[in-house]
Amino acid sequence: MNAFIRRIFCCLTLYASVGAAALAEDGSRQDATPLIPPKWQSIYDAWGFAPALKVGNTIHVSGMIVRLVGEGTYEQRYANGIRETFKDLEQILAEAGATLDDIVEMTSFHTDLPRQMETILSVRRDLMALPHPAWTAVGTNSLATPDGQTEIKFTVVLEKKP
Repeated sequence: MNAFIRRIFCCLTLYASVGAAALAEDGSRQDATPLIPPKWQSIYDAWGFAPALKVGNTIHVSGMIVRLVGEGTYEQRYANGIRETFKDLEQILAEAGATLDDIVEMTSFHTDLPRQMETILSVRRDLMALPHPAWTAVGTNSLATPDGQTEIKFTVVLEKKP
Protein backbone atom coordinates (compact mmCIF):
# COMPACT_ATOMS: atom_id res chain seq x y z
CA MET A 1 0.00 0.00 0.00
CA ASN A 2 1.57 3.30 -0.98
CA ALA A 3 2.21 5.93 1.70
CA PHE A 4 -0.66 8.21 0.66
CA ILE A 5 -3.26 5.43 0.73
CA ARG A 6 -1.84 4.13 4.03
CA ARG A 7 -2.04 7.63 5.52
CA ILE A 8 -5.62 8.11 4.40
CA PHE A 9 -6.62 4.64 5.59
CA CYS A 10 -5.12 5.32 8.99
CA CYS A 11 -6.72 8.74 9.21
CA LEU A 12 -10.05 7.03 8.96
CA THR A 13 -9.60 4.09 11.32
CA LEU A 14 -11.61 5.67 14.10
CA TYR A 15 -14.66 6.05 11.88
CA ALA A 16 -16.47 3.38 13.88
CA SER A 17 -16.34 5.58 16.96
CA VAL A 18 -17.92 8.40 14.98
CA GLY A 19 -21.00 6.27 14.28
CA ALA A 20 -22.47 6.55 17.77
CA ALA A 21 -21.59 10.22 18.09
CA ALA A 22 -23.15 10.96 14.70
CA LEU A 23 -26.53 9.92 16.03
CA ALA A 24 -26.66 13.32 17.67
CA GLU A 25 -29.80 15.22 18.54
CA ASP A 26 -29.44 17.36 15.42
CA GLY A 27 -29.62 14.53 12.87
CA SER A 28 -28.75 10.98 11.94
CA ARG A 29 -25.94 9.40 9.97
CA GLN A 30 -28.36 8.82 7.11
CA ASP A 31 -28.98 12.59 6.98
CA ALA A 32 -25.28 13.38 7.30
CA THR A 33 -23.04 14.88 4.65
CA PRO A 34 -19.73 13.05 4.16
CA LEU A 35 -16.82 15.51 3.90
CA ILE A 36 -14.49 14.06 1.29
CA PRO A 37 -11.83 16.26 -0.28
CA PRO A 38 -11.36 15.21 -3.95
CA LYS A 39 -8.00 13.50 -3.36
CA TRP A 40 -9.69 11.22 -0.77
CA GLN A 41 -12.64 10.08 -2.89
CA SER A 42 -10.97 6.81 -3.91
CA ILE A 43 -10.32 5.96 -0.25
CA TYR A 44 -13.96 6.65 0.63
CA ASP A 45 -15.08 4.40 -2.23
CA ALA A 46 -12.59 1.61 -1.54
CA TRP A 47 -12.73 1.47 2.26
CA GLY A 48 -16.30 2.58 2.86
CA PHE A 49 -15.88 5.34 5.42
CA ALA A 50 -15.60 9.09 5.39
CA PRO A 51 -12.81 11.34 6.65
CA ALA A 52 -15.61 13.26 8.39
CA LEU A 53 -19.38 13.51 8.63
CA LYS A 54 -21.32 16.73 9.00
CA VAL A 55 -24.49 16.12 11.04
CA GLY A 56 -26.48 19.30 11.53
CA ASN A 57 -23.95 21.91 12.60
CA THR A 58 -21.52 19.32 14.03
CA ILE A 59 -18.62 17.72 12.17
CA HIS A 60 -17.27 14.39 13.44
CA VAL A 61 -13.74 13.87 12.11
CA SER A 62 -12.33 10.35 11.96
CA GLY A 63 -9.01 9.67 13.65
CA MET A 64 -6.06 11.19 11.81
CA ILE A 65 -2.60 9.65 12.13
CA VAL A 66 0.47 11.69 13.07
CA ARG A 67 3.72 10.30 11.66
CA LEU A 68 7.31 11.45 11.99
CA VAL A 69 8.13 13.83 9.11
CA GLY A 70 11.44 15.18 7.86
CA GLU A 71 14.85 15.20 9.49
CA GLY A 72 16.07 16.18 12.93
CA THR A 73 15.33 15.08 16.45
CA TYR A 74 12.34 12.96 17.33
CA GLU A 75 10.59 16.06 18.69
CA GLN A 76 11.23 18.05 15.49
CA ARG A 77 9.98 15.22 13.27
CA TYR A 78 6.95 14.71 15.54
CA ALA A 79 6.13 18.45 15.43
CA ASN A 80 6.36 18.35 11.62
CA GLY A 81 4.00 15.37 11.60
CA ILE A 82 1.47 17.20 13.78
CA ARG A 83 1.57 20.22 11.46
CA GLU A 84 1.04 17.97 8.42
CA THR A 85 -1.90 16.24 10.09
CA PHE A 86 -3.52 19.57 10.94
CA LYS A 87 -2.99 20.70 7.32
CA ASP A 88 -4.91 17.61 6.19
CA LEU A 89 -7.59 18.40 8.77
CA GLU A 90 -7.92 21.94 7.38
CA GLN A 91 -8.67 20.46 3.93
CA ILE A 92 -11.44 18.31 5.39
CA LEU A 93 -12.93 21.17 7.39
CA ALA A 94 -12.82 23.51 4.39
CA GLU A 95 -15.38 21.22 2.70
CA ALA A 96 -17.91 22.50 5.29
CA GLY A 97 -16.63 26.05 5.63
CA ALA A 98 -14.99 25.30 8.98
CA THR A 99 -11.53 26.07 10.34
CA LEU A 100 -9.31 24.82 13.15
CA ASP A 101 -10.87 27.48 15.37
CA ASP A 102 -14.21 25.62 15.15
CA ILE A 103 -12.78 22.56 16.94
CA VAL A 104 -14.53 22.06 20.27
CA GLU A 105 -13.07 18.70 21.25
CA MET A 106 -10.04 16.53 20.54
CA THR A 107 -9.22 13.00 21.61
CA SER A 108 -5.64 11.91 20.98
CA PHE A 109 -4.14 8.44 21.30
CA HIS A 110 -0.37 8.47 21.90
CA THR A 111 2.17 5.67 21.56
CA ASP A 112 4.56 7.55 23.88
CA LEU A 113 2.46 10.06 25.80
CA PRO A 114 5.17 11.40 28.14
CA ARG A 115 7.58 12.05 25.26
CA GLN A 116 4.95 13.50 22.91
CA MET A 117 2.87 15.70 25.19
CA GLU A 118 5.06 18.80 25.36
CA THR A 119 5.49 18.87 21.58
CA ILE A 120 1.82 18.41 20.73
CA LEU A 121 0.84 21.07 23.27
CA SER A 122 3.26 23.55 21.75
CA VAL A 123 2.29 22.90 18.13
CA ARG A 124 -1.44 22.90 18.87
CA ARG A 125 -1.12 26.26 20.64
CA ASP A 126 0.64 27.66 17.55
CA LEU A 127 -2.09 26.41 15.22
CA MET A 128 -5.27 27.17 17.17
CA ALA A 129 -6.57 30.39 18.70
CA LEU A 130 -8.06 30.66 22.19
CA PRO A 131 -10.17 29.38 23.77
CA HIS A 132 -8.56 25.94 23.92
CA PRO A 133 -10.76 22.99 22.92
CA ALA A 134 -11.75 20.23 25.32
CA TRP A 135 -9.10 17.53 25.04
CA THR A 136 -8.52 13.99 26.22
CA ALA A 137 -5.08 12.45 25.69
CA VAL A 138 -4.78 8.69 26.02
CA GLY A 139 -1.68 6.48 26.03
CA THR A 140 -1.81 3.31 23.92
CA ASN A 141 0.71 0.70 22.82
CA SER A 142 -0.16 0.70 19.11
CA LEU A 143 -2.18 2.31 16.34
CA ALA A 144 -3.58 0.99 13.06
CA THR A 145 -0.27 1.60 11.28
CA PRO A 146 3.16 0.66 12.58
CA ASP A 147 4.62 4.11 11.80
CA GLY A 148 1.79 6.04 13.47
CA GLN A 149 2.86 8.01 16.53
CA THR A 150 -0.47 9.55 17.53
CA GLU A 151 -4.03 9.40 16.26
CA ILE A 152 -6.36 12.35 16.81
CA LYS A 153 -10.12 12.56 16.32
CA PHE A 154 -11.99 15.85 16.40
CA THR A 155 -15.44 17.24 17.03
CA VAL A 156 -16.14 20.53 15.28
CA VAL A 157 -19.18 22.75 15.76
CA LEU A 158 -20.18 25.34 13.21
CA GLU A 159 -21.89 28.51 14.29
CA LYS A 160 -25.62 28.22 13.76
CA LYS A 161 -26.93 30.73 11.28
CA PRO A 162 -30.18 32.54 12.24
